[in-house]
Amino acid sequence: MVTRSHSDGVTDLAAAALIEHDAKFLLVRTATGDLDTPPAWDLPAGPVLPGETVVDGLHRILAQALGYSNAKITAFLGIVDADNGTRTFVFSTTVDQPDSVCWVGDIPHCWSDNITISDLVPEINHVLRAYYALDFG
Repeated sequence: MVTRSHSDGVTDLAAAALIEHDAKFLLVRTATGDLDTPPAWDLPAGPVLPGETVVDGLHRILAQALGYSNAKITAFLGIVDADNGTRTFVFSTTVDQPDSVCWVGDIPHCWSDNITISDLVPEINHVLRAYYALDFG
């Protein structure tokens, strides 16, 4: 995934997790960096560091930010290419003890049942999914 993205000219990579529990999706509150724009609710995500695979990056993000050290990736959902040049790989993920995120006090979060996958990632590119699926492991 990293090599293919770099060959496409994309070097800023990120990974996001779609975590479902009891028919609800985990959302985390993200700062926009703009004082005039309120924080947004989004999938747990973060940057893939140099030298990491996308999958390793996702595991690190979930462990460090949310305390999910035993996350299991169940599916590769697709890619979101942002206007800022970042390519985000979106994975369906399951975790042991999903409610344990409530024990991590610094992470504003919620479990939402009034949102769909299309609402969360409306611009996901399923065409590129097959292109990158061979690297999924």
